[in-house]
Amino acid sequence: GLYERNTRLSEAFYTSLQSCEVALRNTISIQMANAYGPDWFKNGKAPLNHVARDMILNAERELQHLNPIPPGALIAELKFAFWVSLLAVQYDATLWRKTIYRGFLRGGGKTRNTVHGRFNVIRRFRNRIAHHEPIYFRDLTQTHAEILEAIGWMCTDTCAWTAHHSRALVTIQAP
Repeated sequence: GLYERNTRLSEAFYTSLQSCEVALRNTISIQMANAYGPDWFKNGKAPLNHVARDMILNAERELQHLNPIPPGALIAELKFAFWVSLLAVQYDATLWRKTIYRGFLRGGGKTRNTVHGRFNVIRRFRNRIAHHEPIYFRDLTQTHAEILEAIGWMCTDTCAWTAHHSRALVTIQAP
């Protein structure tokens, strides 16, 4: 019974997690493109560390069958961990203060630490689901609210769409 409940709950979070991940990568990519050019991920202008550059190279390897690789495909191929890492403390003085913060102004100007902390928690929750680990014991109503709030920091329309289409709350309340 717990496996079945966990599966239903995990499925029900698909919409909110998908919206969150897509909104995050689009928000950051737009801000980075505005600051460093549309090919920011490979033109060398963005002050990315070697870990981020390695993640980009790995994504390019995965897409090498596409020649040339469309920028949108590369952006989609980059892992959620990549996008969350661009919010980390090591990028506070460079990426965050110079450009990325602009994508989160709808959230009332949250600090980088707050934004990174929230998305890191969401990333860990997403990974629990992806690795078939139990989530049924958590306060999932709060988790869902935090995911929606984070989406709202980037785009209120996407937040409203996600809230409308998400089955998480109905599934959480089901026996």
